[in-house]
Amino acid sequence: MVKLKYQNCLVAGVLVGLVATTQVSDAGSISAHKAFYEMRLGDRVQNSNIVNVVGKSAFVVERDCDGWVSVEDYMIEFINDNGGSDRILSHFESWEADSGDKFSFDLTEDSTFLGRKEFGGFAALSAKDSGSAFFSLDPEAELKLPQGTYFPVRHLESILDAADSGKTMIAATIFTGGEPDDALMTTSTVVGGWQTAEDAIDLGGLGEDGFWPIQVAYFKPTATTSEPEYEIKFSMQPNGVVRNYVIDYGDFSIAANLTRIEDVEAPVCR
Repeated sequence: MVKLKYQNCLVAGVLVGLVATTQVSDAGSISAHKAFYEMRLGDRVQNSNIVNVVGKSAFVVERDCDGWVSVEDYMIEFINDNGGSDRILSHFESWEADSGDKFSFDLTEDSTFLGRKEFGGFAALSAKDSGSAFFSLDPEAELKLPQGTYFPVRHLESILDAADSGKTMIAATIFTGGEPDDALMTTSTVVGGWQTAEDAIDLGGLGEDGFWPIQVAYFKPTATTSEPEYEIKFSMQPNGVVRNYVIDYGDFSIAANLTRIEDVEAPVCR
C-alpha cells in the first residue's frame, strides 16, 4: 500500500506550497498560471515494492482580491512488484490571505486502497505568529501552531527572498493542510546557485532565462532521527513557475516534468 503525504506539493498539495509567490507584497511580480505535469518513477531502492509510477496533474495558482487560490488535480498509478497496482485521484484546493495569517483547504481523494475521503480545515495565526488549526475530520480537536509557523505562500516567499539574496540554508515550521498528523511539519531548505535554463518546451511569456534548484526536507515536529518523512527537489523560476520537481519518499521517488503552461487572468477588484 502506498501512503502519500499531504503537503504543497503535489502529491498532497506539494505544488500548492511551491508555486504560490515570489513577493506577496507585490502582486505584479507573481505570474498566475495553469501548469500541466507528467509524473513517472524516479529512483528506487532494490527492495522497494513500487516498480513503476504513471501520472498526470493540472495545477492552477491564481489571485483573488485578498489572497491566493491554488487548485491541484492529479491522477497517479503505482505499479507493485506483485503485478498489481494502486490508483489515486485527488483534488486539493487552498486559499491563503495576502497578510499571511489565514489559510484554508479542502481535499477530495479517491483511492483503490483507502476509498473516498473528503475533508478540509482552516488555520489562523496571531500577531506573534502563533495560532491554531481546526479540521473537519475532528471538529473538536485543535492543533496548536507554534510561534514562527509559516503557511505555504509565506514559506515560499522566504525561500525565494533567500535565493535572491544568496542565502543557502533556511529552517522553518510550516502548516500545509491535510490530515492532522501530517499538516504541521518542520522543514530544512537548501537553495542552490542560479542555473541557466535550456527549454525543452515553449513557456511563452511565462518563460525565464533561469531558475534556482531548491531542496526541502520535511520532518514531523516530534522527529528524533535525521531522516526526513520526505524531500522535495524542484527548479523554481523567479516568477513562481516550477519547471520540474522530484518527491523522494526514501525507498522510491516520483519525478514530474512540466509539459504545458497557460496564463490565468487577474481578477477585477474594487
